[in-house]
Amino acid sequence: MEGGSVVQVQRILDGQSLYVSPSLDFVPFIYPPLYFYISSLFAQVTENGFFPLRLVSLLSSLGCLVVLYMIVYRRTSSFYASFVASCLFAATFRISGAWFDIARVDSLFLFLLLAGIYAFDAPGVFARSFVAAMLLFLSFFTKQAALATAACLLAAALFTHRHTERFLFPLSFGFLMLASFLMMNASTAGWYQYYVFDLPAQHNVATFMLIEFWTHDVAQPLPIALCISLVPFFGFDTTKSKPNSLIRDVFILGGLLLASYLSRLHAGAYTNVLMPAYAGLSIYFGIGLHRLLKITGQLSYLKIIVIMVVAFQFYGLFYPPEQQIPSQRDKQQGQQLEDLILSFEGEVYLSDHPWYLGNLNKPTQAQYMAVIDIFRASDSEQWKQTLIQELTTAVVENRYEAFIIDSKEFVMQAPDFENYYELVESNLSRNAFHLVTGANRRPTYLYVRRTVQSSTAADTNKPNR
Repeated sequence: MEGGSVVQVQRILDGQSLYVSPSLDFVPFIYPPLYFYISSLFAQVTENGFFPLRLVSLLSSLGCLVVLYMIVYRRTSSFYASFVASCLFAATFRISGAWFDIARVDSLFLFLLLAGIYAFDAPGVFARSFVAAMLLFLSFFTKQAALATAACLLAAALFTHRHTERFLFPLSFGFLMLASFLMMNASTAGWYQYYVFDLPAQHNVATFMLIEFWTHDVAQPLPIALCISLVPFFGFDTTKSKPNSLIRDVFILGGLLLASYLSRLHAGAYTNVLMPAYAGLSIYFGIGLHRLLKITGQLSYLKIIVIMVVAFQFYGLFYPPEQQIPSQRDKQQGQQLEDLILSFEGEVYLSDHPWYLGNLNKPTQAQYMAVIDIFRASDSEQWKQTLIQELTTAVVENRYEAFIIDSKEFVMQAPDFENYYELVESNLSRNAFHLVTGANRRPTYLYVRRTVQSSTAADTNKPNR
């Protein structure tokens, strides 16, 4: 989906709207626009491509580590506990999809979310009520999952803030949400609502994740961190925090877990959606570790045991970093793919990886997963048929000189596709060019335009008499 993200940034650079009616040429992702707008600012300096979008994600992920440190340090005044909390989140890189530094919305969304939590827990009223509301809104304006955490913080404000202050945060956040919705919806003729709210709500629920989220995603990879993160909630606080602080902690951790949980229930969700949950556990792991070390007091052997247990948790998160680096063979295969694309004078259909086309100054198409988001929606029959009809017309009129596809699922929606295009290669990437994260997809099938259609296709085009 990175290539689709780059195409969205290119539309911004070209002065085009992100939210438009679905077409074979472009379908937006089901995300709010902030990440793409910020990436477009970087792209104006570096030129568009994967680099500026990945740079935004890399800087955001580093920002997450800094804010995690600041949150824990505010609670503990411990350099060690704060540093280890940030290290734990960094160590979840692979189990959360190796997503921190790729051209996707998640790292920026999480950075703004954590910054909003830091502001919400600040001593000053202005930061708690207005800065926190703005940051949480910006997080939502990057990815909708922020709403789950925002809702929990709204409840925390009502329970823990005093007098009229308890309403300032909800009113500020609500105003920003309503104003942005009205402005975006008006400027896009309602398409903002369709893609950001309506379409995701029409996708199926992965019911098996109701339990597996807790057992497979949380408890299995982070059993020790999970236990230590619960220490601040069970009366082991030697600093005797006020009850309001405990209530806020429940809502903060609950909000981060809920953001991941609801996202994980969305059919087709990948492990990148676990990033907020792992960030939340990292925060309270740091706080819990600090309190455990204080409880041990002068008993050095107990401190050694605690540190050894923590080290064992980190050992369990080890992964070979070289697995996340594409090989020289992958690079060679990618170059061969670009050479193949350039060998065709006309348009090439490559919707799974559209920015390879853009990088070669060829027209791009709607990214495959954005198209599939429409096809798997429960109430989008009109737009499914529109896309199928556009594809059929393009096939019959020989718009594309070749189709390079990862799977046949979408193109076979066009009737008699194989009467117009001939399969000449079914292992195009030669078992290389694998993605280092996400679904294991790669350019696989090559169809080229037939010079003479079969009799079946010819008969199909005869007028009815």
